[in-house]
Amino acid sequence: MEQVELGWDEFWAEVYRVKLRDSIECIDDYDRMVAEFCVEVLNLKPRDRVLDVACGSGSHSIQLAKLGMHVTGFDISGTLIGIAERSSQEAGANVEFYRGDMREIKFNKQFQAAVILSHSFGFFNHDENRHVLRLVYESLAPKGSLFLDLMNPYNLPRVQRTWTRVEGGYLLSEPHVVDAQAGMLRGRPATFIDEEKGRIVLMNEDAMANNDIRLYTAHEIDRLLREVGFTKTQMYGQNKHPKMPYESNSERMVVVATR
Repeated sequence: MEQVELGWDEFWAEVYRVKLRDSIECIDDYDRMVAEFCVEVLNLKPRDRVLDVACGSGSHSIQLAKLGMHVTGFDISGTLIGIAERSSQEAGANVEFYRGDMREIKFNKQFQAAVILSHSFGFFNHDENRHVLRLVYESLAPKGSLFLDLMNPYNLPRVQRTWTRVEGGYLLSEPHVVDAQAGMLRGRPATFIDEEKGRIVLMNEDAMANNDIRLYTAHEIDRLLREVGFTKTQMYGQNKHPKMPYESNSERMVVVATR
């Protein structure tokens, strides 16, 4: 079989954010529960404006819109934005989607809330990550809040080397590697057996870089949020009901920060 290397937006964004997610049992119910939890802990009301940063294929944006929010989704992948637009139309959900880099968000005090879900924070170096939070802060109206859904650095998911049947072929995922000195979760290489085109697809350097995540402790993320202007933080141990306090063995590290 032919072997090729392809980039994130070119190929892997759809594989991971759409095809792999669609293979997860009850994923729609999970997305709905996350959206409902966001609405409650952010004290949102119908018609409040919400910014979904790194919205991917729009799954959570659509669920938030169904709950009555006015949602704007923002993602760097043109492929995913196109899928999100089609999905929102099919769902009858009115969501505005934009393609762009989260380091270049240009909204000024427009939103009652912002969400960064599915550990979609920490792709860059420390200064750039802080800059992202500053831009999100500036996008919020006075008293606006951010819902930040992160992996718990003390209880990282145990990922085995696995084959998964997804639309169009088979995905081989490798385990993450923790770079303790850098405080990074290094991207796991992947291989896709593309049955439709009769080829083996590997990740190129761009796709691999999109998998690297900077890990933050609760103390570090709290300090970072306060540095950019947030005045209050609340932490939870998971991103859905029931509300759980954040602890070292928590499933997630969810931070709600208020401007």
